[in-house]
Amino acid sequence: MAEKDWIRTYFAPLAKAPGAAGLTDDTAELSKGYGPLIATVDAMVEGVHFFCGDPVETIARKLVRVNVSDILGSGAVPREALLVLGWPKEGRDRGQIRPFSASLGAELDRWGILLAGGDTVSTPGGLFLSLTLTGECLGPAPVRRGGGKPGDDLWVTGEIGAARRGYLWKTTGQGEARWLSALQAPDLPPLAAARLLADHASAGMDISDGLLGDALSLAAASGIAAQIELDRVPFAGGAVSLVEMLDLSTWGDDYQLLFAADPKSAVFIEKTGINVTRIGRLAEGSGLSVTHCGNPVNLPETLAFEHG
Repeated sequence: MAEKDWIRTYFAPLAKAPGAAGLTDDTAELSKGYGPLIATVDAMVEGVHFFCGDPVETIARKLVRVNVSDILGSGAVPREALLVLGWPKEGRDRGQIRPFSASLGAELDRWGILLAGGDTVSTPGGLFLSLTLTGECLGPAPVRRGGGKPGDDLWVTGEIGAARRGYLWKTTGQGEARWLSALQAPDLPPLAAARLLADHASAGMDISDGLLGDALSLAAASGIAAQIELDRVPFAGGAVSLVEMLDLSTWGDDYQLLFAADPKSAVFIEKTGINVTRIGRLAEGSGLSVTHCGNPVNLPETLAFEHG
């Protein structure tokens, strides 16, 4: 099947955005929305972001979710998407395109995202995907990493380390098979988290490269320091040893949200019904300090995944 036939058969039916024009044009008209519009883009490469043997259904879900987490972390809700699909000329059955597109469509619908356009190509290497996603801010401006203030509490949604546990089971057999789904298609906080951040967060971001490294990034963008209490962090499956806690909090692929908020907002944040945990605070100075049961922790040299 030619690439134009892929578009007509599998992706044009998903293109529900008013400005998509049935994917018959080279451009798409994006909706303006009512609040400020933001955009993000994330790419995924076979062998780097997913295993070549992963089901294409989970690859589609992960592609959408890694972008949605960026939008939610800015206090916005996702709106429209542009897809780039690079399908291998050899080594991957083209019959997989059908379940991929079906899973992609279901995931877009789950978050209220409208496909507006994109591109499909054949590649000489592995599967390559990229999604550009727009979002509509629920506040007067996006929540940025750089808005934190000394004395603000630091919060996380959900649990930390589930994907790491999935990776360990996949590669070494360590742990339990139930964590594999968190690696292949990570859980995200609900859409309501966007409203939480828009209403209460002074700074925010998603946790993609590791909790500790991302906390340092948020603090650095705000020009101050971060203090994390490891014994407060909600680790997936629990964590007993300090070594395990550091491993889970520096590996990444969590796609939960990290945000700072004035301590006066704590009572409102805890009443939202969203799974959130206060894990530390921002302070005067610079850098990252970590404690465990009140004792300072010597940090590893690498705090997060480092992009080539």
